[in-house]
Amino acid sequence: MSFYIGYRVPGDLCRRCLTLDDRYYGAVTEADADRIAAGLRQREGVEPAIQSVRGRLIRLAKVRRGGKV
Repeated sequence: MSFYIGYRVPGDLCRRCLTLDDRYYGAVTEADADRIAAGLRQREGVEPAIQSVRGRLIRLAKVRRGGKV
């Protein structure tokens, strides 16, 4: 099973959507995805790849669960 999380793309009405495993459910939120994407955009100056945001969300979920995922 998996769940979907999205993040906003500035200047676009669309949202990007990515899939995370159920084991991360509850550890990360859409607000987390928005913050991570905004930070990557600000640092890199371009829209981040979905894989970058997904990888950072997974690391965040692991930290919040004490490394147990």
